[in-house]
Amino acid sequence: MFQSNNSHAKSVEYLYLDEIRRDGGTQPRAAINLQHVKLLEEQMEDGQQLEPVTVFYDGESYWLADGFHRWHAHKNQEEDVIACIIHQGSRRDAVLFSVGANTENKPALPRSRQDKHRAVLTLLQDREWGTWSDREIAKQCKVSQPFVSRLKNNLTDNVISEKAKRTYKTKHGTIAKMNTTNIGKKTPTPGETKRVTIKPDHPLFGGQSGTITQHPNSDAVIVELDTGKEELVYLKDLTMDIPNNKEHPNIAHHLKLNKGGLVEIRVPNNSKINGRQGRIASVRDNTVEVWVRDVERMMMHLYSLKHQQVEPVPMDTEPQLLEVESRIAKLRQCSLDPFEVEILLLLERPVAFTPTEMEYLTQMEQRHNNS
Repeated sequence: MFQSNNSHAKSVEYLYLDEIRRDGGTQPRAAINLQHVKLLEEQMEDGQQLEPVTVFYDGESYWLADGFHRWHAHKNQEEDVIACIIHQGSRRDAVLFSVGANTENKPALPRSRQDKHRAVLTLLQDREWGTWSDREIAKQCKVSQPFVSRLKNNLTDNVISEKAKRTYKTKHGTIAKMNTTNIGKKTPTPGETKRVTIKPDHPLFGGQSGTITQHPNSDAVIVELDTGKEELVYLKDLTMDIPNNKEHPNIAHHLKLNKGGLVEIRVPNNSKINGRQGRIASVRDNTVEVWVRDVERMMMHLYSLKHQQVEPVPMDTEPQLLEVESRIAKLRQCSLDPFEVEILLLLERPVAFTPTEMEYLTQMEQRHNNS
């Protein structure tokens, strides 16, 4: 830990950015707002001192509980350390603190409805906190009690209850209970069971995989995780395809990832590439390599990402890319020299093209049209 020498700010210490952990479900936001990060960077460039972030220290790790946008701003500005207010506590203490963060009258990005939704969901889906009263959860998350109650009702709609079980006598004379919830409904065949993966930024189950066992309502499903536990998860937090959902074609997520394909990157803890589009360089069993252009330096960088961290995007959303792909395909049928082959390989990486790249393509077409 990097210690502060400022005797007038004894409650504030400095930590290296890399020793602050952000992977414990303590992120209270639905997503990082890149515009707000940019605003904070501009304030730093103007010499303004940002408020210290809040971390919890459990004797081994420092868990970031409040200040994710400030952390990203410092990272983008290539700062090594950041001012912190450090509390003694566990990762769960940090999570509990985070759900009520950013509500005070301070220069922070106001919470969106999705942010509040995520905060409440974090407590409702926890085995311990989920037993709290709606009023207590509302108090901790700094939202209204009706807001919590509505969300809780949506989560528990149609979940199997004791009322849905009918007592009957078996042919052997013993007493048993029959689950009548699904009477009249189609029983899924083995081929209809669906494997899903939860998005990495989920506050509790990020990156875990499992199988859908129930559809209690139109917004959520119950997933039996590979750990053996059953958890209720929103459809929007799943990255693989959901059966009977028209918005998601019934094709396994990784089968839609093809070399040269266009994808949108979803890595909330990396503001440089999160939300950016890239081109697939290769697809492996569990990872995919993606080319992304550094706009400032006009260089291409290759990133290795998990399948669930990229979302395929139809090529027709980028007309220029479609046009260039067609022109490249025609040129590949010509007798190219080694230099031209290399140029085409480079042109298969970007999403948007520079004037120089387009000029190279035009010159190659003119050369082979005249030959």
